[in-house]
Amino acid sequence: MMLEINLLPGAKKGKSGVGGLSLGPSIAAISANVRDPWLIGAAASVVVAVAAVGLLFSAQNARATEVGARMERAVRDSTRYAKVLSARRKLTAERDSVMRQLQIIRTIDENRYTWAHILDEVSRALPAYTWLTVMEQTTKTPLPPGVDSLPSSAAGPVGAGAAAKKKAREEAVQDTITIHPPLGFRLVGQTIDIQALTMFMRQLESSPFVQKVTLSKSEIVIVDAKDVTQFELIAEYEVPPPGVVRTTPLVVPVR
Repeated sequence: MMLEINLLPGAKKGKSGVGGLSLGPSIAAISANVRDPWLIGAAASVVVAVAAVGLLFSAQNARATEVGARMERAVRDSTRYAKVLSARRKLTAERDSVMRQLQIIRTIDENRYTWAHILDEVSRALPAYTWLTVMEQTTKTPLPPGVDSLPSSAAGPVGAGAAAKKKAREEAVQDTITIHPPLGFRLVGQTIDIQALTMFMRQLESSPFVQKVTLSKSEIVIVDAKDVTQFELIAEYEVPPPGVVRTTPLVVPVR
């Protein structure tokens, strides 16, 4: 801006010229640029992008807060349920242990008189003029109840770690306690009457404790200068039906 001062008295005042400050483009040009649709669109896009980022940030924060709360609840529930499951597994193990002990006791009680019944039935069925020379068990003697009978392969391969051996034992089929394991026996005897042998086999088969009586061999032998029939029978023990065996509680008087 330029100012003109008249220092001479009486002189005419000159026209004062007011100059404008140069600001580059004129106001009209700026107004024209502001009304440019591309510039307006770019500004609007920036505003929308900022607003969208803010909304997404708020939504993610809210979701993260919700997920964190759900995770805390899940951790608390997992801890509580873990204690419940641990107590349940402990009680189940105790129940299984008690059931196994009862089954072992039942097995011992059921099998302790097996051979007594077999001998009694053989003696009762043996006819006159017939005698036995051999009586033996033919089946494999079962392990005592409660003895671990897992196969050797359940121990895992040689050189395997403790974890591998434990996994192999868990995958193996656990031994089961058989209350009445199969019991087969062989009878070798002699008779002077072939009809007595037939009667002996028939009476053994009719016993509630003996089954599958089979004549495996029969031949004539000389005993004391006499011809006798030597025979060999194979049979199996049969679990008698209920009511055949009577049990009586043992009462001991206490003074």
